Amino acid sequence: MQRGKIYPSKTTLNLAQRERNPLNLGVTLPTMILLVIAVAAFSKFGVVDRLHAVSTADAQAVQQELLVSQVQEKTADYEQVLEKYQSESLRKNASTGGADPMECLKLVETNLLDKSQVSSFTIASDTITVKLSGVTLNDISAIYQQLMKSDLVSGVQVYNAASSQKSEKATAAMTITLAVDKSAQSGTDKGAAS
Repeated sequence: MQRGKIYPSKTTLNLAQRERNPLNLGVTLPTMILLVIAVAAFSKFGVVDRLHAVSTADAQAVQQELLVSQVQEKTADYEQVLEKYQSESLRKNASTGGADPMECLKLVETNLLDKSQVSSFTIASDTITVKLSGVTLNDISAIYQQLMKSDLVSGVQVYNAASSQKSEKATAAMTITLAVDKSAQSGTDKGAAS
């Protein structure tokens, strides 16, 4: 027995299809809004603000370079002015009987710099005023004795030596009176007064 081929028994086709709306506004619209906001935020913070910061930094760098060039232009003759000042200072001190500034500087270097921290010092015609720190009271005493041995020094006064204990570091102000030719100095003063 041979059976024949079996064919489908349905003789009609259902051609009705449901329409699908690919653009569902309830989902698509919020997604598009979020995407636009994300792109705008990235553009603002990631690109525009960074470009603005770079251009501001460039403008400040150009301004600083301009200031540096102005300072360099104004101080171009510093070496000549310094040399003139030093020679005039030496000539003035020599003519008024004051101490030689280079000798005073050598005195500060040899007696103070290796034993203390010199915060500042000023040299006048017959005095050197020094501010010291980082020394003990014993160090100040040793510096005093060393200075008094110098032929350039006629007296030393120490002010404001402050420390709570002998071994602690102190700060002090020191006035060094220089041994200068007073007759030359008074002679120039008399000449200036008459």
